[in-house]
Amino acid sequence: MSKQSTSDSPGRSADWEESVNRFLEQTPDYFLRHPQLLAALTLPHPESGRAVSLVERQVRVLRERNDRLAGELHDLIAIARDNDQLSERTHRFTLAMIEVGSLDEVLDTAHDMLRQEFGIDVVALRLAGNPRPVCPRREFVADDDTVLDALRARLAERNRQPLCGTSLEPDTLTVLFGDQAAEIHSTAIVDMSRHALRGVLALGSRDAQRFRSDMGTVYLARLGELLMAAVVRHLVQADG
Repeated sequence: MSKQSTSDSPGRSADWEESVNRFLEQTPDYFLRHPQLLAALTLPHPESGRAVSLVERQVRVLRERNDRLAGELHDLIAIARDNDQLSERTHRFTLAMIEVGSLDEVLDTAHDMLRQEFGIDVVALRLAGNPRPVCPRREFVADDDTVLDALRARLAERNRQPLCGTSLEPDTLTVLFGDQAAEIHSTAIVDMSRHALRGVLALGSRDAQRFRSDMGTVYLARLGELLMAAVVRHLVQADG
């Protein structure tokens, strides 16, 4: 039985490939000085399997790279356009929170704008620790609300960053969204704890892809901060 030569061993072949790669990287004008070699080199076509010239293969690679870059640019433009729209809507929301004249107006305006401006199907604000002795609105719940405390505990694990996705239990959805809970397939939970108040802003969507666990949450957090600032301001004025 013949023995495999040292030059044919896998390790030796890898060394040669590395040497060739390094040589070509360090000598970019090699094929300019040897054009006949460039024309003679052929590679198998990735789809048909037929032999094509190195130039033709390079043109194909460059075309595919260009298509990929064009797709990435298109995605970046779409993201920038969406961010511009979100910024404009957030600006209008900010102005509305500044202009409202009472707590009832704050809550009603926030519900309307989140549904109309941001296309949210169902909006639920749940707050506990209300410093006023009586607040009949459904947004204010009992201090011993276990569902609210559980949601705030999950937000605390995320450093108070909004929680998005489809992970809420059916009972939790019912507490937040009432009779519309069965229609909700994705949610965003925003922390609303400030001063003597603690709570969450719950946004529900019938679209399972509307709120995803991997989505950005900067604008959600800003909306929560704006709404909470308006609520606290009018509560303080009412107590004063």
